[in-house]
Amino acid sequence: MRKTSVLMVEDEAEMRDLLRNTLEKVGVESIGEAGDGKKALEACVETHYDIIMLDIGLPDMDGLSVLKAMKRLNKKLFVVLVTADDSIESIQTAISSGANGYVVKPYSYEKILDVINNYIMTNDVGDDAIRDNNAF
Repeated sequence: MRKTSVLMVEDEAEMRDLLRNTLEKVGVESIGEAGDGKKALEACVETHYDIIMLDIGLPDMDGLSVLKAMKRLNKKLFVVLVTADDSIESIQTAISSGANGYVVKPYSYEKILDVINNYIMTNDVGDDAIRDNNAF
């Protein structure tokens, strides 16, 4: 079975830990991390990630700018924006900017499982789907 890889782009260490734990519970084995936009862009150049979980509020760049730069590097990147803002306007802006999805904090097992399975279905990965095995 092919491993799904995820790059977490989150400036808050506590939120990175929460996301990492949730990704591990969902079954993701390959997890990278970046604490700001510059490091995220460098990571995208250096390593292939299947999914980018990108916080909108970063210390050096806003997440939408990072998203646009990532899509210039590789328009096929599967980028999911993560934020505490659940307004319709923010979601529409994210999608129109090229995001493949949008997750409202706090992270939950179900939200992350949906992201992974959406990536798998969108990219026709087939049998590599991560199943909900009631990991809790």
